[in-house]
Amino acid sequence: MSGAARPDFISRQYAFAAHIRDPHNNPAPAGIEDRRLGIYRELFFNNVEGFLSSSFPVLKQLYTEQDWLALARDFFAGHHCHSPLFLEIPREFLAYLDNERGQRDTDPPFLRELAHYEWVELALSVAEDKTTSKNDGHYP
Repeated sequence: MSGAARPDFISRQYAFAAHIRDPHNNPAPAGIEDRRLGIYRELFFNNVEGFLSSSFPVLKQLYTEQDWLALARDFFAGHHCHSPLFLEIPREFLAYLDNERGQRDTDPPFLRELAHYEWVELALSVAEDKTTSKNDGHYP
């Protein structure tokens, strides 16, 4: 919608999403009870953090709980994923590490390498097996 104002419902959706992702820097949309927003904030963040924890278990072990949650929160708040697929979250996390997050004092010096290794393990474990012949296993 270049040049045109967004319809009100779209503006409200963007405000809602911005608040859910980063409630400290984006005000809550008007007319929604904070208790309800809190449920959404917790649900969305916990889902993303859960995917990160299960995708990068060794990396998570290298952080204190507080530092891991800060890393996950920073990713959740600041990175705009390019895929709507949950299985793409680990790849998006790698893009965040490579392109957006600078080295922090709490990060191991091999953060990106370890994350990439764990992502490769995950990608291989969910990859479809393309080695079977298209002729149902019968050889010519």
